[in-house]
Amino acid sequence: METLNYGRWSELPTDMLTYVLERLNFVDFKRSKLVCTNWYLCSKQTVRAKYGSPLLMLSLEEDGCVLYNPDEDRVYETTKRDFSGIRFLANSGNWFLVLDSRSNLYIIDVFSDKRIDLPPLESFKGGRFRLKQVGDKEFKKDLPNGIGTYCVTESCENLRGVLWVDEKKEEYIAVWCFDTFLAFCKNGQDYYREIPRDWELDCVSDMVLKGYMLYVLTTSDNILLLDLSGQDGFKDVSTSDKLPMSFIDFILWRNGDAATCDSNNIAVTTSGEILLVHSILYKATGKRIFRVYKTHPDDTNPVKVDSLGDEALLVDLGITVPADHTLGIEPNSIYFTRGDRFRNRDRNPNPIPSSPVDICVYNLTSKTSKCFPDLSNLKLKEARWFFPS
Repeated sequence: METLNYGRWSELPTDMLTYVLERLNFVDFKRSKLVCTNWYLCSKQTVRAKYGSPLLMLSLEEDGCVLYNPDEDRVYETTKRDFSGIRFLANSGNWFLVLDSRSNLYIIDVFSDKRIDLPPLESFKGGRFRLKQVGDKEFKKDLPNGIGTYCVTESCENLRGVLWVDEKKEEYIAVWCFDTFLAFCKNGQDYYREIPRDWELDCVSDMVLKGYMLYVLTTSDNILLLDLSGQDGFKDVSTSDKLPMSFIDFILWRNGDAATCDSNNIAVTTSGEILLVHSILYKATGKRIFRVYKTHPDDTNPVKVDSLGDEALLVDLGITVPADHTLGIEPNSIYFTRGDRFRNRDRNPNPIPSSPVDICVYNLTSKTSKCFPDLSNLKLKEARWFFPS
């Protein structure tokens, strides 16, 4: 019998390579596309078991990053890319909006070496505000106040953002904010456009970007709907913009156990309905519960939601997705890592400490949480649920 000798992995026969690719786990399958052109082309033709379970991107205190697959209970190293000194601001599929130690903003694919550099933060077209970088991590912000201008220094530690990427159309849109200051850019642009408002002292409490539609929840309980699809800026398409004042931070007491509502988040369902999500942490017991409300454009009184039906809510992304047991997506559940990503509590008159990383999947029916205690050994500084594309 003749012995076949294939000296290079890139020269494996298609049937043998397909056999190998079909048996790889999801993360390794993604990495296999980077081996060579032959592996990439073969992966496009390989039929694998359907996969869509959410993964976790974990940022470690020593500046490293790892991936965690809850279904396999396994931690993976990320690509060979250097993640030291960066912050993950947002994600869309495999793509993450990243801020580095010198305040450069860019988008990366965590399963490859693809990178899209975004304009410098101070690059603007039009608008009333001006930013000027005064250090690696600080900017001066000039604000008009009706008489002249006054200057505020912003730390990049306070920068927040959201991201949407359509890989098939090769389109993206990135939105970032400094409390009251909102700006965005789209593919093909080398500048940002400001999103001016009349409520300059009203800070951003949370944001969701779904396609070109931006949903903004503010600290004074306004909800704004902004269409960013136009060529010349944005269009405010809000229908009802005021929520009842009960949607502010509050303290609860149950059997002597003080509880803090440490996040007010906004989310959008698959059908386009807007949800408001309270995360409530009982300090003494460490127990976390959630309350979900549905808004209506003709009514300022949100209605409590007891079930998400056959959908799951990812607070980090601000969206719901169809549940599927075969994919590991639990129905009527909330995937959570931490609250108040956007709101800068240090500037509040009575600041509440930022919520810790608290990774869990909360079931609205049983009102119980599935936690991942083994991850606490990794000394996490940040975590994000995401759906690989």
